Amino acid sequence: DGLELELRAGETVALVGASGAGKSTAASLLLRLAEPSSGRVTVGGVDLAACRAEEWRQHVAWLPQRPLLVRGTVADNIRFGDPAATGERVRAAAELAGAAAFVRSLPDGYATVVGDGGRPLSAGERQRLALARAFLRDAPLVILDEPTANLDPANAKLVADAVDRLRVGRTVLLIAHR
Repeated sequence: DGLELELRAGETVALVGASGAGKSTAASLLLRLAEPSSGRVTVGGVDLAACRAEEWRQHVAWLPQRPLLVRGTVADNIRFGDPAATGERVRAAAELAGAAAFVRSLPDGYATVVGDGGRPLSAGERQRLALARAFLRDAPLVILDEPTANLDPANAKLVADAVDRLRVGRTVLLIAHR
């Protein structure tokens, strides 16, 4: 309620607060998954309400707290960042996200079926695949909603290192409870 937030191009801003404080709601407003009940959200002076949500989202990479994997191959799940991406770009994105090593260890590598009854992945593996999507999208604005929440220390370090690589040259809203 009454949030005023300014993100400048190229900076990383951490939105920190207790559970229930509205951090994820702020991300939903910026993603146009929700509309403000009062006030407005602007980007470069343009009210987002005047933009088509689908077009706006092409400029945003979003990593939710619990990334969704659909039944399909690892490569298919990474390609949600850019459906036209070549295999080479998918592998490069996985490398940047710290996912390539675990993907190579899967029975069929990038062709391994995951999600909805496919091979189960750990929370850290899911986060790294979602980060690979963000690298592949190559959007100027990145929204990260608690990217290391619920991860063991080793996976949290891998994800944090990938986030550091993802931040370069982008505007980042990093949501965290601490």
